[in-house]
Amino acid sequence: MRFEFSRSVVQRLMEAGALSPQGSMLAVCAGEAERDLFASLGLKNVTITSLDPVVTSGVMAPFTGSLADVRKLPFGDGAFEWVFVSDGLHHCDSPHAALLEMYRVATRGVIVFESRDNLLMRWGVKLGWVEDYELSAVIGNGGVCAGVNYTCVPNFVYRWTERDFEKAISCADPTGKPSFKYFYGFNAPVRNYSGLKTVVYKIAVLSGLVFSSIFKKQSNSFCMVAFKPTKLFPWLQREGEEIRFKSSC
Repeated sequence: MRFEFSRSVVQRLMEAGALSPQGSMLAVCAGEAERDLFASLGLKNVTITSLDPVVTSGVMAPFTGSLADVRKLPFGDGAFEWVFVSDGLHHCDSPHAALLEMYRVATRGVIVFESRDNLLMRWGVKLGWVEDYELSAVIGNGGVCAGVNYTCVPNFVYRWTERDFEKAISCADPTGKPSFKYFYGFNAPVRNYSGLKTVVYKIAVLSGLVFSSIFKKQSNSFCMVAFKPTKLFPWLQREGEEIRFKSSC
């Protein structure tokens, strides 16, 4: 998790009134970092889920921990006000399907932290400073998990754009017009180089920081927020629990 970036974004959403400390939040693909984040912000009603059994060991206190696969969440439609994920969707074999499952169980919207697909990131991949396939996560977990769908196979890192996010959400919910908000930041990957490589990498990081501060969409830390529609499209009407097409249109 990009902790400071995540904290600043969630805090801004709280200050804007989008999030309430008492509101219900589901965190998927989550763990102790999310626990610490929400605790530091004073959130009260949080459920933390992942495929890692650690979430049910009691260490998620004061929050609830539950085993759950983001691709098929064991919760009803609209079970939580907000659903949160930080650097978890790119571990799924279908990031878009996981996103839409998050959206299904939310009443207000979803908060998604991932990397943005941009020129700076593509340069990083070509130079070997940024991974296309996330070997580091699997290696860091002893070669047994943290890959695609929490297996030992390193996942491809799917990076997003605003348009990509908006199209996926709009396909999932054609009942009204959702609204979107985006946040950008720069987070340099930790690399243990020596000698000249260290100097070159530090120069590249500084250049990336300056470049992304001018051109925000070239940032590598990216938060996408989707707010669910508050009213139906004019060609639709609600009849009891169902939404129907207006015959007069």
